[in-house]
Amino acid sequence: MTLRSLRQFDQKFNLHIVKNQDKVQKILRIMSVIVSVITIAAITCYHGFYISPEIKQLIKHIVYFSLSFYIAKYFILFLYSIHKRAYLRNSWFECLVIIFLIISWIVIPVLHIDIKLIDYTDFENFFMLFVQIYFLGIVLIEISKASTFLTRLNLSPPVLMIMSFLILIAFGTLLLMLPRMTVNGISFIDALFTATSASCVTGLTVLPTGSAFTFKGQVVIMLLIQIGGLSILSFATFFTAFLSRSYTGLRYQHLVKDLLSVNKYSDAFRLLREIFIATMIIEAVGLALLYTYWKTTGLFDNEGETFFYAIFHTITAFNNAGFSLWDANLMDAAIKHNYFPQTIIMLLTLLGSIGFLTLRDFFNPQSIRERKKFKWKQLHTGTKIILYTTAVIVVVGSLLFFAVEYNHSLANEGTLFDKAFASVFQFVTGRTAGFNVIDVSMISVPGLLLLILVMFIGGSPGSTGGGIKVTTTFVIFKSVLATIQGKKNIEFRRQTIPFELVDKAYSIVIMSLLLIFFSMLGLAILEPNINLATLIFETVAAFSTSGLSTGACAGFCVGSKIILIFNMYIGKLGTLTIAYALSKRTKESQHQYPDTYFMIG
Repeated sequence: MTLRSLRQFDQKFNLHIVKNQDKVQKILRIMSVIVSVITIAAITCYHGFYISPEIKQLIKHIVYFSLSFYIAKYFILFLYSIHKRAYLRNSWFECLVIIFLIISWIVIPVLHIDIKLIDYTDFENFFMLFVQIYFLGIVLIEISKASTFLTRLNLSPPVLMIMSFLILIAFGTLLLMLPRMTVNGISFIDALFTATSASCVTGLTVLPTGSAFTFKGQVVIMLLIQIGGLSILSFATFFTAFLSRSYTGLRYQHLVKDLLSVNKYSDAFRLLREIFIATMIIEAVGLALLYTYWKTTGLFDNEGETFFYAIFHTITAFNNAGFSLWDANLMDAAIKHNYFPQTIIMLLTLLGSIGFLTLRDFFNPQSIRERKKFKWKQLHTGTKIILYTTAVIVVVGSLLFFAVEYNHSLANEGTLFDKAFASVFQFVTGRTAGFNVIDVSMISVPGLLLLILVMFIGGSPGSTGGGIKVTTTFVIFKSVLATIQGKKNIEFRRQTIPFELVDKAYSIVIMSLLLIFFSMLGLAILEPNINLATLIFETVAAFSTSGLSTGACAGFCVGSKIILIFNMYIGKLGTLTIAYALSKRTKESQHQYPDTYFMIG
């Protein structure tokens, strides 16, 4: 074939690409949906049901076929791409994984290459698991690329968040109801309760996580916690912006911008990428420390169990979920007086409750260098408020809790150090996460009131903690103080806090208190044998997504569990988010009516 013929063929092929690119992409997109649905159903059946060897083999063939389809699809899209270098650059992650799969799946078996590091007796099982995980990752990337449908829907950010968590909870409920997820089966209401608690990173349980759920069920709970902690929208945006580099329209970017409260579209995507990187780094460090410590103590039977306990408690701690694989939570004899892992868990909980924007401002290397170079460069106002308020709550609250519980729930904690550590741990993790090293049912009424207060306050904005948030509490406190002092403006460090924030803070508090009151009223009617202090505690724990429990909710009736489910869901999304989603926004008129005065207080 001459050079001229090659050029003619190249021109014809390029013309063919230009004419048929959209058509090919549309066909592959439809085929991807069909293959994805079939394969997800097959994988769900593989892990969720007890199946025969013949069905298991059929599912393996389905997974391998779908994988072959996605590999073929990748190369077809490469051939039909006009800018091939840009295509490879934008799909580098998929390219690397496909190369690995081709080498491990085709090259090594065909050429009979013997790699000493690989145990081929169990290689097929590990490879099958990897293929399934990779396939689910491919599906997630495809979903993120297909998220352009959001541009055609007139969805506000609050409505989008409400829908995303409803979908997550629904999928979690269906997965937990599969036969292989639990030891002795589970009812729909208990599956819904557990899925909601995990997705909303609450930690309230009606069944013991360690003994009632199988390993597969525990993995589902762990994934729900991780996705719920960072929110589904963050996951979708991350895969869109960081992996596929496929920015899906100004409207979608606008939704992300509003949900993250940033000023520019580029800031939203950059912030999301930093959130995921920071999360992975913090969780990786926590995992390494817990795994290394538990491996040296010989607490578990094998390294696999050690690793799973380490990663499960790392994720639940950083996401402030409070789930534990020990039925007695951290009161279990295996960990109760092991202060190193408890310290790691407490620090992870504290970091998760501070919030990503605060961590970014405080630990960002560039910000640190700028603060050292320029003395006038300081932490953001929000960061200062969060750090100061959190420090006051933790220090003062721990001291008060130690004082009121010294002769009650802390009485059997041994030495003075044991009592002090248990007090600090319980207060720090109890306000947002729900871990417990002491028997919550033994806490006195003053101790319960302290925990109710800090649970109601909760964590920081943009964190995995719930509650009304420490910034809301700070604004309310400064507003009350300004009123007492007769000041017209609310000030903090020579800056004025706008009344827009004050109005929002009061609205959050009032709506939250109303929700808690009516929920508590419903529980009092449905559970007449439970004392009032316990009902208040369980209600606030659900609303604040703290998850600390006296153990009473495990025996609640179906109606009471539904009330707590509703509280966990509203508490995760926030009362203002729900109000914005349900209300019809009206344009504010330009004119203003005359002021009116009347007696208050």
